[in-house]
Amino acid sequence: MAEKKNSADEQMPDKDEAIKIFEPALSPLFDTFREKINRLRQNPPQLLHIEGGSAELRTAFAYHYAGLFFCENPKRLENKGDFLADPCLCCSECYKVAARMHPDFIVFDSREGNIDVDSMRDLKKISTEAPRYARKRLVLLLETQKLSAVSGNAILKLLEEPSPHNHYVFTMSQREMVLPTLLSRGFVMTLPWKDSVQELTETEREWEEILIKFFQNGTGLLDRTSAKGAVDSELAKTICGILQKNFAHAMAGRKNYLLASLFCSLSFSKLFEANERVALCYEMLNLMVNPTYCIEALLTELYVFMKTAG
Repeated sequence: MAEKKNSADEQMPDKDEAIKIFEPALSPLFDTFREKINRLRQNPPQLLHIEGGSAELRTAFAYHYAGLFFCENPKRLENKGDFLADPCLCCSECYKVAARMHPDFIVFDSREGNIDVDSMRDLKKISTEAPRYARKRLVLLLETQKLSAVSGNAILKLLEEPSPHNHYVFTMSQREMVLPTLLSRGFVMTLPWKDSVQELTETEREWEEILIKFFQNGTGLLDRTSAKGAVDSELAKTICGILQKNFAHAMAGRKNYLLASLFCSLSFSKLFEANERVALCYEMLNLMVNPTYCIEALLTELYVFMKTAG
């Protein structure tokens, strides 16, 4: 299994660091969603999917849920409903969750390349054991829209043998980006969607323009990738993220995004297939394959796919 931050030798975060991990979910704007999380916590499903919002917000709500699982003294908020409480952010359990050092809170992040068949086999072995300290174990898988079908099926096998003391949280940009067999296993909570145009960084805007031009007429890509070191692994993953975000817009029929509108002619199944190719690119990047090769191969393949899929 990929190494995770659970070593006793690692430094615990101070209170300010812990608050930063939970902070996006603590805004009064999300009181309603935290109340939903609290209601679910009373009788937790085996699997909770969290979609929508930004990756940061999805992660914050997943940690909020974990904090409520393990917090020694949840802080109930006055005049906010019977179910609304927050992790206290003061007890040792909250600190361990924030630092990913709690023995019964296991975190995998597809962006770190640590969700694969071998790690899921190791997790399956651990899941047969009783929790070490708490009454329940919580497993968090971040950004599952980046999983390949192989990794997704490995997770599915894990869920096919449920245990009363194991619970799971999957975060994703949009439910349509996840294998239907995984999605059907859990309860979906949808966070507020944000205008992705406002979230774009300068690099993302630049590459959206490059991708639009390339998918429209097949030009401009090599001008940006041919120089040595022009595409590193971080940029390659950013490009993959742009593609997946716009696939999600296309699946939802949001034609007001120019790049997404180019994908709207593809059927739902074709969009899912295109997303699977991006997920495989993520895996290649995590295996340290040359990022320039990965992106050129992916975009060329998608260009041909789009021209022939109709």
